[in-house]
Amino acid sequence: MQLITSLDIRNSEYLSKNRLISYHHQLRLIFSLGNQVKNVLEIGIFNSLLTDILKNNGYNVTTADVDPNLKPEIILDLTTDFSLPKDKFDAIVLFQVLEHFPYPDSEEALRKLAEATKKFLVISIPYCTQYLAFQIKTSFSGRPRHLLLNVPKFWSTKPVCDEHYWEMGLKGYPKKRILNSVAKAGLTVKQEFIDPTYPYHYFLVLEKNSSNT
Repeated sequence: MQLITSLDIRNSEYLSKNRLISYHHQLRLIFSLGNQVKNVLEIGIFNSLLTDILKNNGYNVTTADVDPNLKPEIILDLTTDFSLPKDKFDAIVLFQVLEHFPYPDSEEALRKLAEATKKFLVISIPYCTQYLAFQIKTSFSGRPRHLLLNVPKFWSTKPVCDEHYWEMGLKGYPKKRILNSVAKAGLTVKQEFIDPTYPYHYFLVLEKNSSNT
């Protein structure tokens, strides 16, 4: 797996409008868990934006990443036989991370993270589709209305990003397979969300089963 700091990505390029949309939903979904979540482990960092906003809102945040150049508090390679403090973190969050290694490793990482979290996993994964989206917004209504028509690219095996091993929607990776992996890990889907203005990121709020405690 290539380290993100080896890719020469500038923050100005990384923080595109679409990525900022995803940051909004990352925060919104974490906030939606309310007082159940105080201690958060963020896995997979590039900048401190999410961590800083969470800390400014009273959360205790620990950072983890495989890349030591990012100066995470925990050096963590999800493809190894890693261990984390059990029940220390109310929520473990990782956005656009699992697809960066082969699917069997992603499944095993999901299982171990489910064991480690006290309550929740909040994740996003890439959703590879052909889509058509409409937005209607007027001065007479507060919230815009959306229509999204999307079809998974089940005929293709090529991820959008060259650094990805797999993406949901591609041949061999239907949504059903990902949800089966979630269930096998001992997790229940609490929320699913896709933003019609940027449907490439698919969000899942996962709750630890009582039998997995």
